[in-house]
Amino acid sequence: MNKALTFIILFVLTACETTSSNNTSIDKPIMSCKQNKNLSVLNKNFQNDSVEVEALDGLNILIADTKIPIAKKTTFDKAGLYNLFKTEYFWADKTPRNLNINNYNEPQKLIDDAKYSVDRWSFAITPEIYNNAISQKSVGFGFACQNINLGCLITMVRIDSPADKIDLRRGDIIQKIDGAEVTRELIYTKGQEDKSVEFEILRQNSDEICTGNVTPREYTYKVVEYKTIKNRSSKEIGYLRLDSFLGDDKILAQLDNAFEYFQKKYVEKLVIDLRYNGGGSVDLASKLLDKLAINRKNQTQFTLAWNNNYTKKNQVYKFKHASNALDLKQIIFLTTRATASASELVISAMKPYLPEEDIVIIGDKTHGKPVGMNGQSDGSYYYFLINFVVQNSLGFYDYFEGLPVTTGCNVKDDPFHEMGDPKESMFKSALQYINRGSCQ
Repeated sequence: MNKALTFIILFVLTACETTSSNNTSIDKPIMSCKQNKNLSVLNKNFQNDSVEVEALDGLNILIADTKIPIAKKTTFDKAGLYNLFKTEYFWADKTPRNLNINNYNEPQKLIDDAKYSVDRWSFAITPEIYNNAISQKSVGFGFACQNINLGCLITMVRIDSPADKIDLRRGDIIQKIDGAEVTRELIYTKGQEDKSVEFEILRQNSDEICTGNVTPREYTYKVVEYKTIKNRSSKEIGYLRLDSFLGDDKILAQLDNAFEYFQKKYVEKLVIDLRYNGGGSVDLASKLLDKLAINRKNQTQFTLAWNNNYTKKNQVYKFKHASNALDLKQIIFLTTRATASASELVISAMKPYLPEEDIVIIGDKTHGKPVGMNGQSDGSYYYFLINFVVQNSLGFYDYFEGLPVTTGCNVKDDPFHEMGDPKESMFKSALQYINRGSCQ
């Protein structure tokens, strides 16, 4: 097998404040909306109901910046895959020694039978799916929704997707599609068709009924949004939405723009929204860490520690100078159980470098994945088996149950407001913590 990438991977997708941003968006075909005052009571009662946001599907990964060579094969390398389990796999000493590999016709079944019981993550993937993920490509409308009584509630919109470009928003409730009563399953079916679709939505935050047309298609999307918001003392608070660490150069350029903007605004307190970020590149996580601290050059960020037979592969990442680094006094992370891998790495790596009260986690505890992979390919599949644990500068990595929220800051994800809206429950709690030192 050809050696290639280093991964941490997971399948999982107030009134006195003002906001400003330098995100210049392309002119969007705004949806046609009409006010309906009769909706206000309905919407108020509806938002009082509890809606649990379902886990989003997607590939979430922590990866180095080299490419995995692809050869042409029609079957997977059974012997090669099994050998990886017996050698480089982090729990190699737990690998069963009597598997009859001839009984397996596809790699995931072999992986499931060979992996250690605590391993929830090792998997195989086709080159096509992997390449789409790292290039930030997808097909369809570009949003996630879940069925509720009133229709399909939009819980996330990909940045720059077709849905985003017609101004579909998180919190919108799709009620009809091409005149038919909507379900998520119908939306998925329509998303496979190459023709324009009309959505009728309830925009419950403004008591409007809106209509708009969008054509599902292959598209590229962004994973970074940013802005600042003035708190009660008129200081600029930074808000960074980061949906993935996949796609090094593209994401790094987006992050550079964000941090250059934050520098100009003299941001000292930053809210990083990782609620749906399941991970990505090791190198990109390291480069983000470079921007979160100054005067830390050559100090340890984290270590990738392999099993006892492969300690020669251990790798220590250190802080490097970044021209757009911030002198941050406080970082607040917004997290859910979908926050994993590279996202958890960043949080854990920063803990030794700021006081406990200034590394804040708001939302729900994270996924719990302090381990990563080194990608291998036989030409038919990429194989990502757990190869190492990720230790912070203090040697800590034992968060298999997830990184816990800050005391008193367990806050439910709020699908009725857009991410970054000061009224959205998690961001609202972050602003309150900055103002008062408490989420309560």
